[in-house]
Amino acid sequence: MKPFEYFVEEGEVKSSSKNIALAQSLIRDMNERINELQYIDEKKMPKLVFEHYYDALRSFCDALLAKDGYKSYSHQASISYLSTYGYDISIISALDNFRYKRNGSKYYGEKISYEDAKEIKDFYDKIRLKIKENTKDLT
Repeated sequence: MKPFEYFVEEGEVKSSSKNIALAQSLIRDMNERINELQYIDEKKMPKLVFEHYYDALRSFCDALLAKDGYKSYSHQASISYLSTYGYDISIISALDNFRYKRNGSKYYGEKISYEDAKEIKDFYDKIRLKIKENTKDLT
């Protein structure tokens, strides 16, 4: 994973005004997606579960960017930004791998398995408290 500064230099991230309203909206979206997952059977609909978790996590990343005055035009840049909040490389790499799987599913018809859905769910559960801590000023 390239450092966040690389994406800024390449123009995949732009500086902008801090947008707290957008950040709050993205966190609401994240929470709604996570709450909806309780009604979806991950064994019957693993792709939907996987994509919901991924999209929720992407909303989280984009909320941090908006709060701090950035706009990302790249999923990788959004994920890379987590390093500025103290997420270690193993977390960032795992989320980037989920990005890769989601792209394969969404754009190339690759299958998302129950194991994939369970893996991203477990990942979210692992970082859930840190996400809550990072967004307490946005809820």
